[in-house]
Amino acid sequence: MKQPFERGIYLLPNLMTTAALFAGFYAVIAGMQGNFEQGAIAIFIAMVFDGLDGRIARMTNSSSAFGAEYDSLADMVSFGLAPALLVYQWALHDFGKLGWLAAFIYTAGAALRLARFNTQVGVADKRYFQGLPSPAAAALLAGLVWMVENDQMMHDWLPVVTLGLTVFAGLMMVSNVRFHSFKELNLKNKVSFVTLILGVMVLVFISIKPAMILFIAIFLYAFSGPIITLVTLRKTREMRRQQREQSESVATDPSADTMPRSEAEDKTETEPKK
Repeated sequence: MKQPFERGIYLLPNLMTTAALFAGFYAVIAGMQGNFEQGAIAIFIAMVFDGLDGRIARMTNSSSAFGAEYDSLADMVSFGLAPALLVYQWALHDFGKLGWLAAFIYTAGAALRLARFNTQVGVADKRYFQGLPSPAAAALLAGLVWMVENDQMMHDWLPVVTLGLTVFAGLMMVSNVRFHSFKELNLKNKVSFVTLILGVMVLVFISIKPAMILFIAIFLYAFSGPIITLVTLRKTREMRRQQREQSESVATDPSADTMPRSEAEDKTETEPKK
């Protein structure tokens, strides 16, 4: 029997999604007006609201197909289009055609990443992301802009670094490199008092230089996937090489084919037949 069409939408989670969309749209406007630091901060604010909408939907049991599609479209604006336009206005426009092509690679990578994620919901391993998540890719570019604008770290090599990070982030989003999702962390469990103190100390440490510390943390996360993948491939090749060498040594050693006989078999052969 065909299910009846549900009228209305859940307000609270979709309101969080709208706030994330608004922050991403504001980042585009701020970049067009030359307010690059405000645009970068707006992208981080969009990340906060993007994380809240899903959690609120699960906590209030208000998940819906409409909310999932709306969230994906908002992510495309906040984490696909806004960072690309922001870094283009900030540094990539000096490269001319190469600059906007790099920005397009990032935008296309974000679109493909979101489309692939939507088709793998409920199938992929929840412990890992296949490809760099679009919010992390957006935070990588926005963190660079925020750090440089906040500390006035302008250098001649900065446009080249921005170009490389933009292309890197776009390619990582559509790659098969696995990144930790940290979804196995259960925040509902009780923790010790020392753990709470450590959490406070981390927040204090970040507040000292939030732009620089956040960028370094996201930079390490973005490059952790390729490094872990290379280390895993190296270990796999080493294991296969050792297995191949063992099989070759068994094939060339004639004594390896003869099985050792038990004492009972030797005794049976030496006893005279009656």
